[in-house]
Amino acid sequence: MAKLLCSHISLVCLLFCLSDVVTQLTGETALQCPTGRDGRDGQPGPPGLNGRDGIPGAAGRDGKDGAPGRDGAAGLNGNKGDTGLQGAAGIPVTCPPCQLSKRSITHCTWDAYNDGRDYGVIHQCSVIKQRGQTAILVRWTGNLRSISNGAKTCSRWWITFNGVECVDPAKIDAQMYTNTAGHNFHAPSIVEGICYNIKEGTVNVQLHVGDCRPGNEHGDAYTGWNSVSRMIIEEIEL
Repeated sequence: MAKLLCSHISLVCLLFCLSDVVTQLTGETALQCPTGRDGRDGQPGPPGLNGRDGIPGAAGRDGKDGAPGRDGAAGLNGNKGDTGLQGAAGIPVTCPPCQLSKRSITHCTWDAYNDGRDYGVIHQCSVIKQRGQTAILVRWTGNLRSISNGAKTCSRWWITFNGVECVDPAKIDAQMYTNTAGHNFHAPSIVEGICYNIKEGTVNVQLHVGDCRPGNEHGDAYTGWNSVSRMIIEEIEL
């Protein structure tokens, strides 16, 4: 059987070969055979050579800014610079109209003065007034007393400047009245005020004691009993 099959196949192959010969000699197709199946893929060939470098691509876009870096370490101190040029001279200013360069204050004190006079100058404190356009603020503090003796019921204390009471804007004074006989009360007191239109130069500021304003007779006065009395005087701008 096998021999018969091989003979059959050989015969078929011979017929195909003869048909191809006839076609070549006569130009006519003697026998049309069906197309056979594709053969299997052959084994891969060896790798080819490397290709040439391609054309460079276009430049890319700029990237975003990165985060700020940390501060670096402090550098060394630089060398001392050269001495600068001398500045231009300033514009001189004269007084007036400039203000006082600093506060001008005078402070006088009397400890346990114990003055029982009913009339006269009790204290004096002298100052030098720098300008005529300024005013003088005066404050006297201490204790005062006035005892009633019958109809004599009042005592007055006041301030003068070089012997004259202030008129601008008004007198600087205080009065003590009592109608209780023998009432020996020493009261902490203040005599204070501001006076304008006092000329520059030496000014004697005085505290006086004497009669009250008209209508009340003078009592038994006493000034500065066993304590400190003080007079503070300041020249001030208007």
